[in-house]
Amino acid sequence: MKILMSSGAMVLLLLLGACGNEELEEPAVQSPPGSDTVTGEDPEETEQPEEPADSDQEAAEEEPDNEALDPLSFFMADGTTAHFEGAGNEFAALTVRTEYLEEDYVALYEDNGGTTFLRVYRISDDRVDLVKEEGEFYDDYAPATEELDALEAISTYLEFPLEEGGAVGDKTVIQTGATVETPYETFEDAIVLEKQESETTTNTWYFVEGYGEVKREFVTQEEGEEEFSVTSSLESIE
Repeated sequence: MKILMSSGAMVLLLLLGACGNEELEEPAVQSPPGSDTVTGEDPEETEQPEEPADSDQEAAEEEPDNEALDPLSFFMADGTTAHFEGAGNEFAALTVRTEYLEEDYVALYEDNGGTTFLRVYRISDDRVDLVKEEGEFYDDYAPATEELDALEAISTYLEFPLEEGGAVGDKTVIQTGATVETPYETFEDAIVLEKQESETTTNTWYFVEGYGEVKREFVTQEEGEEEFSVTSSLESIE
């Protein structure tokens, strides 16, 4: 009897010892359904979507900066002869020859079929000034440097930067980036200058970088009368 009890006690002790050596496993923590959270990850560190770029800022950056334009680029190449189609009267058709003189001086010979005008321009870093104007001029103008430098400005032809509503001498900048149609080409990014001669009369000039003046227009309308206009538009270049 004692032997049976000792054997039973021994079996019981062995079973208890085996159970004591086994480690209890912690139950896995499960995320609630629909949750993408990963254990140990800071939600604030999750990558945020990029915000769209400011469209207004991009548009401003794409606007042309005419402050950086070269004033000389508003004249045609040296030795160029341009023909302008005329409408409105017999002197509207023009032939304009461009000649570069000494450094920073350009001469334009404008033939309207009745007379030839000589106009000489002085080129500076940010402006162009008319320094000589003479009608009935049929020779080639070949002055010495000292003579050119002694010429005084008659009027401002162009001045940079050009801003809409700003003044260029006695003219007003009506528009930059304008579209202007001529027989030669339809130009984009034209600069439009206007001078109000009187309550009924307006002169308008259209300039394009790389060409200079490509169109001019004279418009008048007396009270009770139809509008009358004279235009000269670039037709060909030689």
